[in-house]
Amino acid sequence: MKKKLNVAFIAIAILCFSPFNGKAQTSHKNQLLQWYKTYNDSTHGANIDEAFKFLEQNKRTHPKEIIVGIIDSGIDTLSTDLKDALWTNRKEKLDGKDNDKNGYIDDIHGWNFLGTKDKSFNMISAGTEEFRQFKRLYPKYKNLTRETATDKAEFDFYEKMKKKAGIESYIKFYQYNILKLNAIQKMDSILRKTSNINRDTLTVKTLMSLPIKEKEWESSTEMILADLLQSDKDELWKELAINKEKELATIKKRIDSIEREPDKRLLMGDNLGDASDRFYGNPVLQVEGYDHGTFIAGVIAGQGIINKDYKGVYPEAKLMILRSSPNGDEYDKDIASAIRYAVENGAKVINMSLGKYTSPNPQMVNDAIAYAAQKDVIIVQAAGNNGKDLDAIDYFPTGKDKKDILYPNFIRVGSTDRKGKICRFSNYGKNTVQIYAPGEDIISVMPGNEYAASQGTSISAPIVCGIAAMLRAYFPKLKAVQIVDIIEKSGYSTNNPAKNNIKCINALTAVKLAMTYKK
Repeated sequence: MKKKLNVAFIAIAILCFSPFNGKAQTSHKNQLLQWYKTYNDSTHGANIDEAFKFLEQNKRTHPKEIIVGIIDSGIDTLSTDLKDALWTNRKEKLDGKDNDKNGYIDDIHGWNFLGTKDKSFNMISAGTEEFRQFKRLYPKYKNLTRETATDKAEFDFYEKMKKKAGIESYIKFYQYNILKLNAIQKMDSILRKTSNINRDTLTVKTLMSLPIKEKEWESSTEMILADLLQSDKDELWKELAINKEKELATIKKRIDSIEREPDKRLLMGDNLGDASDRFYGNPVLQVEGYDHGTFIAGVIAGQGIINKDYKGVYPEAKLMILRSSPNGDEYDKDIASAIRYAVENGAKVINMSLGKYTSPNPQMVNDAIAYAAQKDVIIVQAAGNNGKDLDAIDYFPTGKDKKDILYPNFIRVGSTDRKGKICRFSNYGKNTVQIYAPGEDIISVMPGNEYAASQGTSISAPIVCGIAAMLRAYFPKLKAVQIVDIIEKSGYSTNNPAKNNIKCINALTAVKLAMTYKK
């Protein structure tokens, strides 16, 4: 998810950096620094600094270049700390032609699966999957009940989506406002028939003291009593009536738009149900709402040019940018397409700081993860930030095959604090979250050459991704499934009684295990 700056990204402390002028001015908040790279009795980070020292001591000095695919919201391609880390498609030229014949024109640093081919539209916000599914089925079921619906299962799904999207309460709110407007109109009709009342100058205060004893007046007054009490007592009655009519019209317009306005994702021109129809989109990577993707990229491979204290986990990684996750829930088709693009264009690790609780086509994404497994590519996914047990509910993509078994190249990451405890916001699961990594007070790059501190499993995943990239670079003979196995086996255990003992990533132990690892 929700990137969305939703679910997945919450800036908690913007540091005091001046606009880029060749060097950054840091504040007293520097004590945050990159605590997650250390490990000691008081700070349970990922032990990244010691891992690199160990590699150097053991004369591991010539790592292989590793491409990391970042499936996210795009990136600030002009960022001083990121532009040198960007993957460059050396077979492609910026000339409006598909030079490398991979099906994508001008894909120099990656691809945008959320834009039209002519670049006239780039999707920024998509809402939740629940709302999109409700919207899709609303025209079919809006006037039906379960008894009158032919497809009971689909109707039940429609009702479930309506409830999860919060539409049910909004529709009830709309219906309630209809009753209130009817009450106002009845009262207004009575006032027009009462000869000694000047409706044009009648205030709410005067109206509430009128000695009208008609039954309809009393029931109607009771219906709108809350509105009368909350209004300015000097407000004219006729203005209140006009305003309530306008409010209802606005609500009705929103309800009607559910049916009338198509999903803007359809502008891409592809078939959303066809995984093979994946040559859509454009090469524009810097689109409004790219804060999340920029931050993630910085965690993985920030260069630390503006401030050397804020380098990423593995600055030597080359970042392939795949814009597939708008504000709101991602589309299954775009994630599947992005995975396949990354795999086919050389990525060996893919970061997905995204996820959702409803998926109309989960198999499409899982098939892409299986394809990545066949091609020796690791998939790292954030576990989500709702404090839920993922052993008890579905969270997509599940990373599982048709037998409900996790793909061996797939690793889901939860968040821990400095004490190695599961963060209160982090989803968890003994069988569904394999590893945990620091997820609070993590500093990284923001658009415009600034830094910020953030929290979330969206931040923990790229820490694991960066370590996976480092392991693949220094131990190129190890396969994706072996790297995943090493990350899991080398994690240190911490006691979280309420949520079972968990494994926290330890880069130093992982490096040591990689040096002696046997299949």
